[in-house]
Amino acid sequence: MWISANNKYGVAIHNWHGDCRHGLELDVGDSVEILEEYGEWLRGLCPRKPRVVGIFPRSYIHIKDLAKSDPVVTECTQVLREWSEIWKKYYVERETYKFTYLRKVMLSLLDSRRELLGATLTQDQTLELQLKVISKIDWGNRASSQMTSRFR
Repeated sequence: MWISANNKYGVAIHNWHGDCRHGLELDVGDSVEILEEYGEWLRGLCPRKPRVVGIFPRSYIHIKDLAKSDPVVTECTQVLREWSEIWKKYYVERETYKFTYLRKVMLSLLDSRRELLGATLTQDQTLELQLKVISKIDWGNRASSQMTSRFR
């Protein structure tokens, strides 16, 4: 019997081809929202494949403890996901300047996010880096909205 997972999230640590009925294909690094559990199987969805719910083995997923997650890292992750869609659009539309500009900002955010996740910083360094990340996100949002309106 499937049991509700109460808003658990995880990350695929192995590729899984969905080799069973109702299987959800996953690639390494895919985030998954876990909806239900049944023994060694999980049922959930992957934001990369909206509206597709499927099952996958528990052993292929690293379940994340959201109680321990840093809200700045979470926000940074969400912003990078949103910006990646814009970045792809710029690539497809061959808008080289916008593509390069957004790439630079995204790489900077990725580096900062990596440092925060590394947990090797002192409290003061972490706070300072968190403030820089928030500032970059705010600046990037303002700049991309200005750039979008300027180039229309």
